[in-house]
Amino acid sequence: MALTPGIRLGAYEIEPPLGAGGMGEVYRARDTRLGRAVALKVLPDETALDEDRLKRFQREARTVAALNHPHIVVIHSVEEVNGTHFITMELVEGATLGQLIPRGGLPLEKFLALAIPLADAVAAAHEKGIVHRDLKPGNVMVDKRGIVKVLDFGLAKISAAGDDVQNSKLDTLSQTQAGVVMGTVPYMSPEQLQGQHVDQRSDIFSLGGVLYEMITGAPPFAGKGSAELMSAILRDPPKPITELRPDVPSGLQRIFDRCLAKEVSHRYAATRELRDALEHLRQEISSGTRAAAAGSQEASVAVLPFTNVSTDVENEFFADGITEEIINALAQIEGLHVAARTSSFSFKGKHVDLRVVGERLNVRTVLEGSVRKAGNRLRITAQLVNVHDGYHLWSERYDRELKDIFEVQDEIAQSIAEKLKVTLKRDRQPSLKAGTENLEAYELYLKGRALLYRRGLDIRRAAQCFERAVALDPEYALAWAGLADAKNMLGLYGFERPEKVMQQIKEAATRAVAINPSLAEAHCALGCVSLLYDWDLEKSEREFLRARELNPRYVQNLAWYALFYLLWARGRFEDAIAVAKEGVEVDPLSGYANAMLAFSFGHAGNGGEAVQWAKTAIELEESFFTYWALQHAYHSDQQLEKAALAGDMAMAVSGRHPFAISAQAMIFADWGKTVEAKALYQEFVARRSAGFLQPSHLAIAASASGETDLALKYAWEAFEIRDPMLMVARYWPDFARLRADARFDALLVKMGLK
Repeated sequence: MALTPGIRLGAYEIEPPLGAGGMGEVYRARDTRLGRAVALKVLPDETALDEDRLKRFQREARTVAALNHPHIVVIHSVEEVNGTHFITMELVEGATLGQLIPRGGLPLEKFLALAIPLADAVAAAHEKGIVHRDLKPGNVMVDKRGIVKVLDFGLAKISAAGDDVQNSKLDTLSQTQAGVVMGTVPYMSPEQLQGQHVDQRSDIFSLGGVLYEMITGAPPFAGKGSAELMSAILRDPPKPITELRPDVPSGLQRIFDRCLAKEVSHRYAATRELRDALEHLRQEISSGTRAAAAGSQEASVAVLPFTNVSTDVENEFFADGITEEIINALAQIEGLHVAARTSSFSFKGKHVDLRVVGERLNVRTVLEGSVRKAGNRLRITAQLVNVHDGYHLWSERYDRELKDIFEVQDEIAQSIAEKLKVTLKRDRQPSLKAGTENLEAYELYLKGRALLYRRGLDIRRAAQCFERAVALDPEYALAWAGLADAKNMLGLYGFERPEKVMQQIKEAATRAVAINPSLAEAHCALGCVSLLYDWDLEKSEREFLRARELNPRYVQNLAWYALFYLLWARGRFEDAIAVAKEGVEVDPLSGYANAMLAFSFGHAGNGGEAVQWAKTAIELEESFFTYWALQHAYHSDQQLEKAALAGDMAMAVSGRHPFAISAQAMIFADWGKTVEAKALYQEFVARRSAGFLQPSHLAIAASASGETDLALKYAWEAFEIRDPMLMVARYWPDFARLRADARFDALLVKMGLK
């Protein structure tokens, strides 16, 4: 029923109408009980008179009212006065999204500022089982503060097992008969137009249409009449946004390709994925990452982990190693952007649409393959696929002897370069033959690297593989560098006494550099041991910089140079953040690289940024290292309760590693929970009586317990045995209480840190 301004409807004074929604007239009104302005929607008579539809509407309205999301208009109540049924809602004063979209579309920055909260709101509704079914620019408000608000859930349906195709078809027909559908046809999904069952993926299509209009200024589909328009939605692809807006990144085109796919299964499986894709794009644009720039290049590729189809599960390491070696070979090709190993391996074992891979890694092509190894025979299959349309650009099968493995890898790399039209210069031909001719040593090296990536107790197994590899081929430089890295980690994590492994690390790293001075891995290993064990800062920086010069994309070197040298040894916070960002740019899906950036921000005093990067790291990889990063991030942001909870997770995941325990002791100390801090210190004391425990951690825990004299004693013990964790004492936050004692300065001076 229509209401006249000035009349009362229960406690509400009716003011001029605001417009018509999907389920009735909408009025501005004043709630006389609470003295606030509200929006009031009166249900049409056909809904109010149909008992079943009324009950269903009331149930769904109450479900929507429970959403409580900052970007969804709040429903206050569902009421009835003298036979008039209505709902009261938050009044949003501003303009609809349709009124704000200019000809030619919104600027990219403004688009993302509105698109991400819009997608977040729809995702929140979907996670509660609510499908909107009428997403369009007119149903999105932007208030005077610029805040997005999704409204008009009048056509929403609750996803439930009882919904079936027939009910969905009846709903669509009734809407068409009422004249509701005609105004929203440009944004309807193909299945909704055909009266088929709809779920949240139908909303994703509609939302894609809204986003398309936001960036281009026009809906994705057009026609002279409704029949022609419907035909376009069902059959025609929308015009690529990169043709209409050359200024937008190609990554946005991939997002629209998935949203507006005709086949339901080709769209995002959940709106949260769409929201994350938009956020990921914004981060790339705001940080000006190389990956985003590379994504706009034609010559870009990600090598997904090759599948092990051998009967021996141990060959999984071999297949992973082959993948990494092909990545390394491709990385030598000038002009070809290659996704980093960790980012590519984040898709291992997952059946992910290749368009998702392209979108996340900012590449246009993907290399897939399989490895079968039996005795001395080898079969490798490989295929290069265009992520946009799934078209196979190249494929090949190699049936060779195991000794031909290097030739096969080089052939694959060169074939890809040719297909992507990358020019191969004579002095930059990809080659993997310089490592070793001993195939057993090669396989051991591959297994060692795979184990080293797992970290934790697998580091010891990795070291054993490298030791066997160099015993078989003493001139295998990569294996010597791997051995240095593994031994370094054993000492740093406290699995071995530092005085036991220090000389072994130095010998391995020095041997690697002597055999192959052009190997970035070797110089990185030497830079690390020079810093953490020799405390030779000048030599350390020379080696890290040489490794960076040889391979600017070697993430391990970027991480260690940023954190160990720039941050912890020198306190050059801004430089450390910049280099750590490079690591994330090279390997954006690496939890390790993101955690390193979180540490850099936290120690520089930017706790808010640290928390965000640590959360991203955990989303990518739930591990001790990422939870430890979050523990420190929350501590740096003075969110002590959350820091302690993250510390609990870090201790649980790591089997109560000293890194997490000493950090937890400092959190409790800063929180004023002295009893809890002392309990952790006593745990360390008990553990030390049973075996080796790095004295640096005892020093931290003792200082957290107020035992400063004991803490100093432990610190000098750490000095005597060259505990590598002591090198971080100048700037590592956990040493803050020790640094407050003037007696600690003498130790720092003796180390050359002050």
